[in-house]
Amino acid sequence: MESLKLLISQKRKQRSLGKPLQIYELFGEWNRNAGEYFGNKKIRCRPRILRGKTLFVDVVNASLVSELQLRQYQLIKKLNDHFGKKMVERIVFKL
Repeated sequence: MESLKLLISQKRKQRSLGKPLQIYELFGEWNRNAGEYFGNKKIRCRPRILRGKTLFVDVVNASLVSELQLRQYQLIKKLNDHFGKKMVERIVFKL
């Protein structure tokens, strides 16, 4: 039996869904990695859009923006390491 990851990869190639599925996966990784910095609590920020290599993230308050900005480069590294390529170069936090 083929692995689910392999089947998804094959379907992605067949239907040209590569980029949208990668963005969806990137958003999931963002939520997981950002949550780890705060004790796996559900933090109140969410990725909105990926434009080029800039990830735009909606955040609910300024103190959370400050915390995330301090950890921005660590988060970028984790996201890029997950994909094995440079998906994100910069993160912009919006209130």
